[in-house]
Amino acid sequence: MAIVAVAGSRSGSPDDTLRHPAALRRYLRALRLINYFPSADGWQYMWTRWQPARIKSDFSILSSMGANAVRVTVFPAVTGFPDPSRLMQSRLAQIITLAAAKGLKVQLSLFDQFSNFSDISGSETWANEILERFAGSPDIAFIDLHNELDSPSTLGRPVVYRWIDALLPAVENDAKGIPVTLSVSHPQNIQKMRAALTVQPYFWDLHYYSPDSLAYTIMQQAIRAAAPLPVFVGETGFSTAGDAPAGLPAGEASMEAYQAHYYQVVEQAALSLGLGAASPWDLYDFTQAAIPGQQQPEQYAFGLLRTNGAPKPAAGVIRQLFRSGTVSQDLNGEFTQAVTTPSGKLPALWRIWQPDQAHFAWDPSVGHDSPGSARISDSAGADGSMPAFYTVPVRPQVTTNHWYRVAAWVRGRAATGSTVVNISWFNDAGVYMSGVNSPSLQAGDTSWTELQVAGAAPNGAAFAEIWLKSAHDTGTVWFDDVSWTANVPRPRAARSSKPRKDPGLTKF
Repeated sequence: MAIVAVAGSRSGSPDDTLRHPAALRRYLRALRLINYFPSADGWQYMWTRWQPARIKSDFSILSSMGANAVRVTVFPAVTGFPDPSRLMQSRLAQIITLAAAKGLKVQLSLFDQFSNFSDISGSETWANEILERFAGSPDIAFIDLHNELDSPSTLGRPVVYRWIDALLPAVENDAKGIPVTLSVSHPQNIQKMRAALTVQPYFWDLHYYSPDSLAYTIMQQAIRAAAPLPVFVGETGFSTAGDAPAGLPAGEASMEAYQAHYYQVVEQAALSLGLGAASPWDLYDFTQAAIPGQQQPEQYAFGLLRTNGAPKPAAGVIRQLFRSGTVSQDLNGEFTQAVTTPSGKLPALWRIWQPDQAHFAWDPSVGHDSPGSARISDSAGADGSMPAFYTVPVRPQVTTNHWYRVAAWVRGRAATGSTVVNISWFNDAGVYMSGVNSPSLQAGDTSWTELQVAGAAPNGAAFAEIWLKSAHDTGTVWFDDVSWTANVPRPRAARSSKPRKDPGLTKF
C-alpha cells in the first residue's frame, strides 16, 4: 500500500486547519519518521563535525526505507544563544534542503539540553531567529519545543512551566501553522503538565521505551490523558547492547532478534490505536566517540543499522511498516529462526524460564511440518514452577472476558512428568495474575500431538504471554508450529485448571 500523502504536503504549507484534532490525527498518522544523528557524530557533534555529504547519503537511506520525515535536533549552546550564528543557521537550512531533496520533511527539536528557563526573552529571540526563514514551510513536519520536559530535572518546576507558557505560543506564532508539540516520557505526566500550564500544544509526543508487552496499555493511557488532543509516538526503541531483558538469552544475535520483535509489538500497538507508525530511535548505532560525555553501553546500540550501515533485523520490520503499512505477526512459532548464545543455539525471540532447571535448545533436525523446533530435556522444576520457553504474541493486548487460544504441536521421547502449553495473564503493571494450561502430553514416546488451551482474559488483565512448559521430565519434548488466536468463540466445555504459582512478581 502506498504511503498516504501528508497533509500540508509540498503543494502547500501547513495552516491552522491542523488545529482541528481530526485533521491533525490524519496528518500524524501519515508520517513515517525516523530519529537521526550520523553514526559517528551524535548530538552536538552533528553540527560541529559538519559532514553534509554523509547526511545526504543517510537521507537517501531513510528515503529508501519508506520514511517521509526525519528528526533533526538543534542546540542553543551550539548555534549561539540568544542570537544563532549565520554559520549554524546556514547548516540548518542546508539540512532541511537535503531532506526535502529526498522527499523527507523535518521534525525540528528545539532547545535541546537547554536549562536557562528564566531567560524567556532570550529564548524567544533565539526561537524567532531559528524559525524565521522556515515559517509556514511545507518542509517542516512539526516542531518539538524541548525534548522531554517531564524529566526529573524539569517536571513540576514553576520556572519551567512559566517558560513553556511563554515559549509555546511564541514558537507557534513564529511557525505560522506548523504544528508544535511537547514531548513526554510517561503518560501520567501529560495530565500533570496540562494541569500546570495555561497553554496547550497542538498534540502530545510520547517517547516509549517501556516493555513491548505494555505498549498498547501505556499508549492508550497517553491517549486518554491527552484527549481531545492527538498523540504521536515520536521515539521508541530497544538497545541491542547492555543487559538482556529477564529470560532472554544473552548474545548479540539474541538481542538483535528481540529488537525486531520489540518493534513488531510496539508498532502493532500504535497501529491498533490509530496512532500511525511509532518513530524509531535511531537510524544508526553510534561509535564510541559519537556521543558527548560518558554514556552507558546501551545508549550506543539502539540503531536500526549497525555503525557500518549493515541492517539489523529490526530494519526489515520498519521497512515493511513504512512501505506497506503492515506489521508481520510472526513470532517464530515455527522455529525457523535460531540465535547463537553462550548456551548454544536457541530459538530466536523466545525467553527461558528457570534456565538452570532443564536443558533448552533449538533443534534443527526435528520439526512438525519442516525441520526446526524448540527442545526441552532433563527438566526438573522448583517451587511448583515449570521450566519453559515463553514470549508475547505480536498482539499481546487482551480484553476482559474475551477468549484467546494457544496451540502447539508437541512430540515426546521417553517423556515423563508434565508437558503443557499455557496462556498467562498479566495486569497493566506487568504483574502475573493467573494462567491456564492445556492437557499434558502423554508419557513415553509420542508422535506429534496438538496441545491447545483457550481461556478468557480475567478482569484487570492487560496482556498475555505464551508458555511452552515441561517439568519433571527425564526424557525430551519438542515444540513446533505454535499459534496464537485472539477473540475465539468460547468453548462449549471450557477446561479449567489451577493457576501456576510462578512468577507472581513483576518481571520487568
